[in-house]
Amino acid sequence: ATQRGIGPYFIISFDCDFPRDVEVLPRLIALLQRYGVRASFACIGQWVRRYPDEHHALVEAGYEIINHTETHPNLYHPDYDYARVEELSRTPFNRLESRQRRDEIKRGHATIVEILGIEPTGFRTPHFGALHVDDVYAPLGDLGYRFSSSVLAAVRGGLPYRTREGLWEIPVSPCPLHPFGVFDSWHSLGKHGASHAHPGAMADLWAVLVDAAVQDGGLVNVYFDPKDVLESGELERMLEILDERKIETVDYGGL
Repeated sequence: ATQRGIGPYFIISFDCDFPRDVEVLPRLIALLQRYGVRASFACIGQWVRRYPDEHHALVEAGYEIINHTETHPNLYHPDYDYARVEELSRTPFNRLESRQRRDEIKRGHATIVEILGIEPTGFRTPHFGALHVDDVYAPLGDLGYRFSSSVLAAVRGGLPYRTREGLWEIPVSPCPLHPFGVFDSWHSLGKHGASHAHPGAMADLWAVLVDAAVQDGGLVNVYFDPKDVLESGELERMLEILDERKIETVDYGGL
């Protein structure tokens, strides 16, 4: 649906879910800086602790850090070698008890404060969408958080809205060809049988999203997995599109 009357606004975020994603952060930062792009990074406490230098580099570069919980429940996946690791959590976030979800949020927050010296004010539910549970807003409010980006535009509508706890929820944008899903690198590139893995296909869809927002207004809010989107070359193609159109991105706090 059109979002006439607001924007256009463009947000690019990255979920640093696996060590392989953290390891490419120096190259990712260099690329973003070359194009002068603001971005947000959803970070997991256990990786912040294990890879402090890479995460410190995000802070030093001025990027927004989002709490993505301490361990990212349900990170284990038997079909992918990088996710087939015994230490990774297997329980979906929405199947945890409420107190366990609260603990994941508060531990992730505490780790970011301790290791990086900043207090995040934003959150993303692990695997978001169907695994998001609205009871996260109470502990987020207790921590003074301002926003979450954890729901699908196709389910909750594309416009940001206020929760009863006073946080802004900022929906993730849909894929132009698959409007009941999301436009992300997992759907496009990463999973087995990915939908838009041909070189340039993901960037072409990005151009569709961008041009629609420029024409009609609205919000484009996307998230990517760093390794896939960087090493495929699709991120650079997408940044070139922004550069050609002289479009600036904002982070969630800026929005």
